Amino acid sequence: MMTSAAFFLLVSLSAGVLTGGVLVVRGGREDSLIGLSVATVCCVTALLLLDRYVGLAFSRDIGFYLIFPGVFGVLYFCTVMRGVGD
Repeated sequence: MMTSAAFFLLVSLSAGVLTGGVLVVRGGREDSLIGLSVATVCCVTALLLLDRYVGLAFSRDIGFYLIFPGVFGVLYFCTVMRGVGD
């Protein structure tokens, strides 16, 4: 059973996903990457919340597989942008 605090957190995370989606759609290259990172972190946190309260066995694995491409994408993007400025 989800408490009211967990439900509020889930609603707040959905607002974060929407904000990240707006940044991806309307932003440039840098803003799109930031928006994608925000949306990914919010989705992973929501999956972990669902795993804790609902008991979905696979949500922790999905969150794990979602967070790593975001980290490596940011590192790659920083490497590319550092090379563009030189």
